[in-house]
Amino acid sequence: MKRFFSILLMALGAFSVLQAAVVTFDFSTAQGITAMGYAVPEQSAATNLSQAGPVTVGGVTLTAADGATPTRIWNSQGSYTLRIYVDGSVTLSVAEGSITAITVNAANTSNFDLIANVGDYSSAGAVGSWTGSASAVTLTHVGSKNAQVAQLVVTTSTEGPGDDPGVDPVDPNIEKLDSLNHLAALADGTEFQFTSDVYVNYQWQNNLWVMQLDSEGNAFAGLIYGNTGKEYSMGSVIPAGWTGKKATYKGLVEITDPARFQNAKNILDEDYYSPFDVTGYLGYIADPAEGWENYKVFAEGVRLSAIDDHGNFTVMSSETDDDGNPVEASIAGYNKFGIDYPEVDPSEVYGIEAMVTSYNGTMQLYPITISSDPGTRLWKVLYEGEDGTQYKLNDTLYVAAAVDSDKGKLVFVTDNVDQIYYDTYADWGYAEWMAWYPDWIALDCGDNDEIYNALAEAEVLQPGTVKGQLVDKQTNPRLVLNSVPQSLLDVELPTLTMFQYDLSNDYLTALGHEVGRADGYFFYRDGVPYLCSEQDTVVVKLDFDFAPQLEAEMAAKVGFNYGLLCVFTLNEPWQENVSGAALRRIHATDDDYFTNYTIHPLAVISCAAVDEVGVDTQVVDVKYVNPSGIVSPMPQDGVNIVITTRSDGSRTTTKRLNK
Repeated sequence: MKRFFSILLMALGAFSVLQAAVVTFDFSTAQGITAMGYAVPEQSAATNLSQAGPVTVGGVTLTAADGATPTRIWNSQGSYTLRIYVDGSVTLSVAEGSITAITVNAANTSNFDLIANVGDYSSAGAVGSWTGSASAVTLTHVGSKNAQVAQLVVTTSTEGPGDDPGVDPVDPNIEKLDSLNHLAALADGTEFQFTSDVYVNYQWQNNLWVMQLDSEGNAFAGLIYGNTGKEYSMGSVIPAGWTGKKATYKGLVEITDPARFQNAKNILDEDYYSPFDVTGYLGYIADPAEGWENYKVFAEGVRLSAIDDHGNFTVMSSETDDDGNPVEASIAGYNKFGIDYPEVDPSEVYGIEAMVTSYNGTMQLYPITISSDPGTRLWKVLYEGEDGTQYKLNDTLYVAAAVDSDKGKLVFVTDNVDQIYYDTYADWGYAEWMAWYPDWIALDCGDNDEIYNALAEAEVLQPGTVKGQLVDKQTNPRLVLNSVPQSLLDVELPTLTMFQYDLSNDYLTALGHEVGRADGYFFYRDGVPYLCSEQDTVVVKLDFDFAPQLEAEMAAKVGFNYGLLCVFTLNEPWQENVSGAALRRIHATDDDYFTNYTIHPLAVISCAAVDEVGVDTQVVDVKYVNPSGIVSPMPQDGVNIVITTRSDGSRTTTKRLNK
């Protein structure tokens, strides 16, 4: 009986030795930091782990290496975290036995991007998980900014580590290949071991597209088809030593039977795995002789056919050939990845990111993303656009006036911006925010009453919904609409910035189709209306295009100082200056300065000498109300004027001058 009991105790003792041990490195509390042997940092201060040296807890040693910033414990108002910066790392190791699992609890998931040098590591939400069998595991942060860790929970075993998956011996029995560029020359079925690193360009199910850079910076692409046993991040560098077989499927060279794939040794930044911009060169991509298969590309401004039930579609692009002649390029597409495909609008252009492949000698695109072209900012259209080109305006646009005249149904809108991001990096090496004045453009509704009436009643138009062809850019820019823009509802109309030009001082620098205010004393000379100084000493040689009722109203008060809501138009483009740049304005002292303008008064904003608006009718109040009903103290802030009058001593009436 005694002997049996002793044997039982021995068995239980052996079982307890083989049980897994769990060690926790807690960086989230002062007690946990002290228990590990680290100093607790003061407020807004750090304890650098590389300076403090390795610490050992429960037989597990933690060693830190610095990245872009030292790996450290940081105190943010009493909240403690371990922060691992780009290329920084922590190594967990045991002198005996092995590490079999590690749980990483994140304090912040926004930059929780870690990789392991051995075993398998993955993350979901705020938890990272490593499994394997190794005497030492290094976790490296590869994302932006820093990874913030609350705890590292390490599971160990007394059993020794298994084979280190980071060591992959060279197989002397199969062919060696050092370049993806040499893959096509191999006979189908040839087994090989790849002796150079590659990086991941895209992965989808059993399709792994990889790239390789040679010493001269040339990029070679390849497709590995089959289960590698690994899920790689974009830009992951796969170490040399993996094996595969050369195969050709429907004319496409690929690698099958993948094996011996290791964990990523590091992750490259986005510049490496970003797509090649082939905008304007789809004709080359569609040519099988150009060899673009297995590359990732991006193209803007393309048109699409509707996708059919089999996932097929066509990508079309208006381009030029080597001689500068216009051509229509197209390439087949196939929705292999099952992405959400937009409802195709024939008047719309798109941006497409895709993998290039070939099928029986026909080049195809497998779309990764298809996005509607966000459009172009109004200021870029006005200053860099070309007449006859279709544009979509990527601005919130505000309706200031609508005019239905013999010159067309025009709705005048502004972006109301006071600064722009001016990017001239490619040409001048810089990009900056610049102070800017709001730009104006007329939306030409043609003879379409439906579109005109909808816009005349609108206040704010949604960005990306105003589409049309640019005309008359150098004089009075218009966008001839080809669809109905959408209103932006439940948005408070801001105060619109409108210039006030005092024509009694010979001052006017308006752009074509700008809406603004013109001030001056109204006179007729030889039957021609003009605005000038109070003494009628300066004749401003402007053409006026009055609405008949408005001219009749003003003619009754000749000599009074008027503030007019106007649309300014240019009669012809300005001359080019000596540098060849087309001018939009000329100096006010030029003799022909004013003769290039026509002024189109829309409403009287103010009339300083008006004290009545009719027989026995007195002005009680004048308010300036913008289209959203907000009263403004300044006339130029709004386009609607509410005049309250009293005609019989007791009754009050209101007159509203609409846009």
